[in-house]
Amino acid sequence: MVWKFSRSAEDSPPPRAESSSQPASNAGIEPVERAWLPPSEPVITTVAQDFPPAQTNLSKDALLARVVAYLREWEDQDDSELRPQRLQELDALLNGTNTFDLFDIVQELPPDLMGFAFALSSLQQRMMADPKAAADWMSAHTNISESQALTLLHHWGQKDREEMRQYLTGLPEGEWKQTVIAAASNDALTSDPVEAIVWARQMNPGEQQTSFLQMATTKWAKRDPEAVAQWVGQVNDPALREQLAGSLAVGYAELDPALAAGWVVQSVQPGEVLDRSLAEIAWTWAMQEPVAAGTWVARFPEGPARKMALGNLMGVWGNRDRAAALDWIEGLPGGSLQTEAAVDLLETIPAAEPSAQ
Repeated sequence: MVWKFSRSAEDSPPPRAESSSQPASNAGIEPVERAWLPPSEPVITTVAQDFPPAQTNLSKDALLARVVAYLREWEDQDDSELRPQRLQELDALLNGTNTFDLFDIVQELPPDLMGFAFALSSLQQRMMADPKAAADWMSAHTNISESQALTLLHHWGQKDREEMRQYLTGLPEGEWKQTVIAAASNDALTSDPVEAIVWARQMNPGEQQTSFLQMATTKWAKRDPEAVAQWVGQVNDPALREQLAGSLAVGYAELDPALAAGWVVQSVQPGEVLDRSLAEIAWTWAMQEPVAAGTWVARFPEGPARKMALGNLMGVWGNRDRAAALDWIEGLPGGSLQTEAAVDLLETIPAAEPSAQ
């Protein structure tokens, strides 16, 4: 099958900026956070004056107990405004003695508390001093999560991406390799969707692999739809190929929603994948040209695809230009389409807004 995405030069619209909005029907797995602490919050490097000074004569068990108690208190009474101060206090506590290596303490933390330590700049600096050694250390501890591996790979890739790739390529098959290649695929999703696909294809088949492949396909389609269409057409698994074709159409809709809409109807069999793809295209099209999107959705037969697409159309249009959306609804012939659209529009009204009399 040959899939073409092209028009004459005068018909081709310019590329559009990616929207941060997400359609209501998007059920994909979101990428894992790179670090526990939101990047917008600075890490303060001075020690809080009211924090008890670290004791250099504590035993390892005593120091670990103190760190765990501190983190449990933090976990029970979390406050985003206090996180920078708490990070500096934790840094001071962990680095207040030269007796133990930082990894010696962190590796003993309960799994649910390790995320706090991985947000520390001192631990990240320690890992970046020798990222391969840090990766080997992490591989020996089953309580290391994918998000923590992602923190290492993200910073390692910024420092020496080729070294990181060589490390991943040389890993033997096993649970650790699956953890880190999933993290590598996740990390590459935004910056290099082709590389994200390369790593995702080495993952074990399953929901997570499919989700990464779908997200990367959508991203890639916004940049080079011809190339991604050629690749999708060569995928051997029919079910996966159809899911990726839907993701391709969703991504291409940001460049040309009308062409993407026509293509996906011809390329994907009726069913859940097609319904979801049409709904997401409706969302993207409504962001650009709601009237044209409405004309398209109005031609849908009654069913799940129309219900989801109409909900997305009204969700966008109703919040951007409610009066225009209402005019469009009033111009529809009486029947189920008009009723569904009116209900969907009403659902976009904020709870505090009184109903029109």
